[in-house]
Amino acid sequence: MLPEVAKTETKEGLEAFVRYWYATLNYAFETGKTERLMEISAPGCVFCKGLRDGVSEAWAEGRWVSGGKIETPAITVNMESGVDPHAVVQVLQGTIEVRKPDGSLYQAPTAASNTGSRAAAAYGGTGWIMTDLGLIR
Repeated sequence: MLPEVAKTETKEGLEAFVRYWYATLNYAFETGKTERLMEISAPGCVFCKGLRDGVSEAWAEGRWVSGGKIETPAITVNMESGVDPHAVVQVLQGTIEVRKPDGSLYQAPTAASNTGSRAAAAYGGTGWIMTDLGLIR
């Protein structure tokens, strides 16, 4: 459930929203259900759509995902004037295994990762929405 603070146009609100967004992505990996993820992602968020498509493909034809747990241990929010609100996020994700209906591996596992992402968001009448997401290289 979206925390109350995530409904506020504050640094704390954006941080709580970003944590919620990644928790929703984690739920999508665990269940194959991406509807809520897309509700809190702007239509123009290309990376968001790519994640949705990847989860949908992994869960297609009776397949399922094992592992891939996502954690966000560090989030730094920037809401300076003149700059679009965004957060720099440390994203830890465990090894992802896509399994066939019989439990065997569908493809080689995706290795665990520790990456940085820049998550841009906008605040509107319904609260925060993820507008852009990208890896920091």
